[in-house]
Amino acid sequence: MHVFILTFMVVSKILLPPHSVDHTAPTLCTPTEINTLYQYPNNQFQSFRDEDEFYQQLNRTIYEEYPHASWNIRQKMAFRDIAEATEDFYLQTNSKPETIDLSQHTFVHPNRQVYFLASFQHNTDETYRKFLVIDAETQTVLLGQSQFQERTKDL
Repeated sequence: MHVFILTFMVVSKILLPPHSVDHTAPTLCTPTEINTLYQYPNNQFQSFRDEDEFYQQLNRTIYEEYPHASWNIRQKMAFRDIAEATEDFYLQTNSKPETIDLSQHTFVHPNRQVYFLASFQHNTDETYRKFLVIDAETQTVLLGQSQFQERTKDL
């Protein structure tokens, strides 16, 4: 009996590839890029809090909407969509549209989930704009900008 078991084990190791069970599992998605190239790899299939929940728990020393803001944005999106979101923000706040060049951010996978937070406050004399991009998984600030404009008085 021992000889039969040993023979079976030897023959099965020769005929069956190692880890054959792993190769039979269904694949949900086939990665097209190696995630190790990114400091912030693809996390598009993970679940994170919604935008409002995220903002409510966010440390106010990192970001806080302007008091009496005219407009606030809270969105969860893919990193690749940040340039369009910032451009829309500037257009909606009657500012010169600024395009963010994400080509320098090669350490972030384009499908990485991030939170885009923006706030705009305007009165007769001053205009304030700011936005922040925070990684949804690590809560690391990836991008941000703040602007202040004082209205020039006609003499």
